[in-house]
Amino acid sequence: MMETYPWWNDKQRRLAEEAKRFADENLSRGEEISWTKEFPTDLVKKVADKGWFGALIPEKYGGIDTGVTGCCIVAEELSRICSAMTCAFSVTMFGGLEQVLKFGNEAQKQRWAPQVAKGKLGAICITEPSIGSDAAGIETTATLQGNAYVMNGKKRFISNAGAADIYLVYARTSERPEDKAKYAHLSAFIVEKGMKGFTVEKINELGGWVGLPNGFLNFDNVNVPVENRLGAEGDGWKVLVDGLNFERNLFSAGMLGPMREAIKYAVGHAQRRLQFGEPTIEFEVNQFKIADMLAWLRNARLLTYYSAYLMDLKLDAVMEATSAKLYASESYERLLIEAQQVMGGDGWTQFYPLETFMRDAKVNQLGAGTSEVMRMVLYRQGIRAMADELKMPHRHLHPKLGVPISTAKPEVVKEVSEKTLLDMLADDYRVNPGLFMSRTDLKERLASVSDDQLNQILTSLETKGLVKLYKDRRGNIVLVKATYKGLKQAKPPEYYQWYPEWINKDLLF
Repeated sequence: MMETYPWWNDKQRRLAEEAKRFADENLSRGEEISWTKEFPTDLVKKVADKGWFGALIPEKYGGIDTGVTGCCIVAEELSRICSAMTCAFSVTMFGGLEQVLKFGNEAQKQRWAPQVAKGKLGAICITEPSIGSDAAGIETTATLQGNAYVMNGKKRFISNAGAADIYLVYARTSERPEDKAKYAHLSAFIVEKGMKGFTVEKINELGGWVGLPNGFLNFDNVNVPVENRLGAEGDGWKVLVDGLNFERNLFSAGMLGPMREAIKYAVGHAQRRLQFGEPTIEFEVNQFKIADMLAWLRNARLLTYYSAYLMDLKLDAVMEATSAKLYASESYERLLIEAQQVMGGDGWTQFYPLETFMRDAKVNQLGAGTSEVMRMVLYRQGIRAMADELKMPHRHLHPKLGVPISTAKPEVVKEVSEKTLLDMLADDYRVNPGLFMSRTDLKERLASVSDDQLNQILTSLETKGLVKLYKDRRGNIVLVKATYKGLKQAKPPEYYQWYPEWINKDLLF
């Protein structure tokens, strides 16, 4: 089996052993489903009987309480069997259960957590015909009338559609501009199978996730009791965003099993396939492909379980979970491509499971947030979280070499005037000729200057044609650079000159 990690507890290690054994015993059933496309109801029942749907649930609600790590362990092993099985499990975990445990009141936890622990499936309902990554634009409405909300709208790309009993639905409960501005216009609800007006509209034929019912849901004047709302009215966005890390983390774990199986088949095939008088695993090109596959798997797995560990410690794991989702989904695709290449034509036939795994490659980059959204999150969160580490180093001229080097202590200018500011920009031209100075750069070097004073000086210099200013959308001065005229006024031409020792002086003019 794949190695456990030092931070796993004994309960998690035992779960890993049991889940691995279960997957090994049911691999053939998973391959059977890849041909029949039937939903694995029998496997769902077996997993429920083992109590694994309670991996995240505290023992007092009928669970086994193995945390996010335990959920990932189960998802990883089930994904070796078939994607329908791991999706049925994972979507239930992040499609209602996690939100009930975190935002539900005691009555809601006692009502729904034991149901999930016994194998009731869940689903998460965000995407709509006109709404995808822009979840804040959800159009499904829920209007309070007495003790119930009347819900109208449609959801699509809903995994476990029809198979689930519990549906976590996000709907618009306010049209007030001030609520929209504060993201307080959405609410989260548990909608249950059997509610009047709640129907499955269509089941999709997908390019992957064989056997998993995924489709459209229709809400036609569905009466949802107030007690089915999670949190307060207007808390929907908070509930939605809070669960994203868990969803991305668990989604990543569901890619690890197929990656393991693909490597197993690629290596085994190459050890047994003779070409040019020797096994194809002896070809260095195949060895390199397998080496890459092993690295992609181990890195994706480590990222996934480390972020799960942070979440179990109740620590912020936005960067880690997002990185895991992005890295695992893109590594999965590369790994399957290389595994099929090692196996040649055999890897492309449906007679080996790699072809089925490969069909899931693209959806892994779409579900639980697209790769583009992952990069957006990483950029925004990373810039914020690493602001101090990413700070542009100050530069100055080396006193002997005359070349720009970094400095931890920039020279502070005590007198603030147009001249000293222009001199500062001239110095910056010598060390960063192609860059503008930022407002932060300026203020760190000016002993004491107010924003109004700085704006007045910079605006005056711009009016005189001595500097160029860049302003943000709000009109704030963000960047500044001396113009040719400004550089000329600040210092004589000789001030900007520098030549390396080796240059032939006869070439200079």
